[in-house]
Amino acid sequence: MAPSAAKKAIQDGTPFSTAVAKDAVTVDLENKSTEANNIIRRYALFSTASGLIPFIGLDVLAATAIQTKMVKDLADIYGYDIDDQLLRTIINTGITSVGGRILTQIAGSLAETVTPLKMFVNGATQAAVSGFLTLEIGNIYKSKMELGENPADISVMEIANHMVSQIQEGKWDPNKLSLTNQLGGMFSANKQ
Repeated sequence: MAPSAAKKAIQDGTPFSTAVAKDAVTVDLENKSTEANNIIRRYALFSTASGLIPFIGLDVLAATAIQTKMVKDLADIYGYDIDDQLLRTIINTGITSVGGRILTQIAGSLAETVTPLKMFVNGATQAAVSGFLTLEIGNIYKSKMELGENPADISVMEIANHMVSQIQEGKWDPNKLSLTNQLGGMFSANKQ
């Protein structure tokens, strides 16, 4: 028996094979999208944790490695072989990681004194920025691959423009990126 969407399509005059194929593609894309969302959340959590590394440079390297691995895992889900373009992906994610670190340093330099509280706040800010960048990079790559676009064609400027638009639209919520919130989200996702 044909699925209900296929039955409706047949009644509308769509050939049975086309209706069934469309249902199969839609379900497959939904499954891939769900799997991709889980990967993005997991790597955003790892990246948030890497933002707590107190050594400048080491945190950027960790975030770059995490983001690159995330993009590779997303490409595998959507059937893209990016092994030949891995260097470009590393450069793109490295530049965004450095940019996030620079923004955090600028925000931290606005404070007048160096105190343990300031160092904690800077670390928390770096963690939130790192998690945000990883989350959005994952969303960019996922949406492009779902549209059938090659992930190797994504440029640093495209990522930067997306980040700026997310911030301007008020979609960056530091509370959403807190370690507690992400751990809670990860545990609830694993229970399902």
